[in-house]
Amino acid sequence: MTPPPRISVPDWADNFRKLAKGAGSTSGKWRTSMVEAARGPMLSVTEPGVHIITLMVCTQLMKTALIESVVGYHIHLDPAPILLVQPKDDAVEGFSKERIGPLIKATPVLRALVGNRKTRSAEDTLTFKSFPGGFLALVGAGSPDNLARRPVMVTLYDETDKYPVTREGDAIALGDERQATFPRYLSIRTCSPTISGESRIEDSYLDGDQRQASVDCPHCGHRNFLEFFRNVEWDKDYSEAGVVVAHHPKTAAIHCEACGVPWSQGEHLAALQTTRWHQTKPYHCCGQHRDPMVDFEAHWKGGTADPVAAVWDWWASDRHAVYRARCPDCGKWPVDNEHASFTAGKLFSPWPKDAPPKQAAKFLAAENDPDLRVVFDNTQRGRPHKRQASKDLRAEVLAARAENWAAAVPDGVAVITVGGDTQDDRVELEFIGWGRGEESWSIAYVVVEGDTSKDETWDRVDEQLLRVWHRADGRPFTAAAACIDSGGHRTQEVYRFAKARLGRHVWAVKGASEQAGKRAPVWPTVKPTNRKKAQYRPTIVGTNAAKDTIRARLGLDSPGAGYMHVHQSRDIGWYEQMLAPKLLLKIKAGRRFTTWDTPKGKADEASDCRVYGYAALQGLIHFGLDLDDAAAAVLDRFVAPIATPAAEPEPWSGESGGWIDGGGSGESWFGG
Repeated sequence: MTPPPRISVPDWADNFRKLAKGAGSTSGKWRTSMVEAARGPMLSVTEPGVHIITLMVCTQLMKTALIESVVGYHIHLDPAPILLVQPKDDAVEGFSKERIGPLIKATPVLRALVGNRKTRSAEDTLTFKSFPGGFLALVGAGSPDNLARRPVMVTLYDETDKYPVTREGDAIALGDERQATFPRYLSIRTCSPTISGESRIEDSYLDGDQRQASVDCPHCGHRNFLEFFRNVEWDKDYSEAGVVVAHHPKTAAIHCEACGVPWSQGEHLAALQTTRWHQTKPYHCCGQHRDPMVDFEAHWKGGTADPVAAVWDWWASDRHAVYRARCPDCGKWPVDNEHASFTAGKLFSPWPKDAPPKQAAKFLAAENDPDLRVVFDNTQRGRPHKRQASKDLRAEVLAARAENWAAAVPDGVAVITVGGDTQDDRVELEFIGWGRGEESWSIAYVVVEGDTSKDETWDRVDEQLLRVWHRADGRPFTAAAACIDSGGHRTQEVYRFAKARLGRHVWAVKGASEQAGKRAPVWPTVKPTNRKKAQYRPTIVGTNAAKDTIRARLGLDSPGAGYMHVHQSRDIGWYEQMLAPKLLLKIKAGRRFTTWDTPKGKADEASDCRVYGYAALQGLIHFGLDLDDAAAAVLDRFVAPIATPAAEPEPWSGESGGWIDGGGSGESWFGG
């Protein structure tokens, strides 16, 4: 008959929760202090006034731990109807088997309360767990009926940016509507962010009080709001002109922004134990607009003895702890705490694999690759990625940086691919040379005019694909792969053309049907399972993702990985076609997303050719090409000029499985 203790979620976890073997890297007694940054979000569950909690954080930090602890806390001490939402039905079963089941089995106080311990019944299934005073229902976000079926007090939304758009509206809005009869309702949303302006978790974070974490510097005591670009530095080698020529990521360390002293790994771990959370949402009070982060920086740079106390009030008890923003004029708390939202990156992780040297290496690998940069921002920094593709580019500016090179194939090219756009009266082809880091050179743009329903037109297309291109030293190159658009009125003609040339890696392709701004892989990662040998199907390429990458690379202004070189012979119309697709923001069922669309009346064949040429490269990579190794091999093997052009190399040999060197060396290479 003893009433349950009134304790916080981290105190409950420290006293009662056990970690199951096989459910993670550790087992045994739970300790919140292992990831001290998780304490703030866990305390907000019992913080007076809080009804909504948002976690926009990096991967493998605190999201799942919060959900599991909240489930255990409510089952044991505050029973209520709980709804846990996963993106898909298969994710529901996986989460139940891998997370909820082991949590209940390993924690004695939960094992005694949930379901029937000996046999499975209607009260204890993978998707429904009953306990005295409530239940836990696990559902997929794609089923509006499951979301609206039952009244609940606590809703837990996991991986929110992966939720599909339904005809009945947003999954979070539907689930929260079931809390109307509960005055102590709680809605928790967790996810790593995706693209800025499209990310559901970013919208939720910005709607809240935008809490950020800080730690004490072990050397000067200054509170640092740890962020990769602000705090992490490493050694670099510079040329006489002051240009960085080499990076040394293994020397990366956190540096205090006040005293500049680097932290050792031990000092970093000690600093994490001082983690505190601050409301940082800008506000308007006493006739002025205030930004707590701007005010904090002004105070510590101005020499204020305690810049934190000048901006925030420490509001804490046994069941909550947070720095609340305080108006310096009236002393009130102008930022409401009804929606507590949190963001944090890997610098708040204690695990060795997330140490600054590891993060620096990942950043350097992603710096010039738009696709990898999205992953770095989302998974390491815990911040939404801002698309560079959306910035304004002008055809005249791009044309002004056109180049002239000594031969048809510039130095640095390792492999040539072709992208082909099919029209009723012509086929347009772009020949693209690729080098280290996917640096590219637009070697030629050819228009083969003629009725594309006639074989003679396709014969002339084939002549172009077999064309031999030479480097300044006489080295020959031919197209290693080609992707030809099979959409429009000439589908069967393209199929016949590509099917007869599969051994030369000539592929018929079609753009993926990407609803609501989805990004399919540029090259499919798996083969269709229902394809019969007698049938031919095109390869489905992700045009949205390809255009994201291409537009971002058009914006690069210095040669190197990803940079796009164009010959001076290209006219202004080609650049205008490359820039014709526009990145549009659309809204469907309350969800914002971006997609590429070409305004009516504008030609975009050059853009399509580049998309298909890039897809051809990804196809080669899918089948085993290592572009960097190929570039190194081509440049290292052929240094001395060749007086006369070498013989034309033979095309791809399906039997040998490699590229045949026309020079007769017998070695495989990706040059032609």
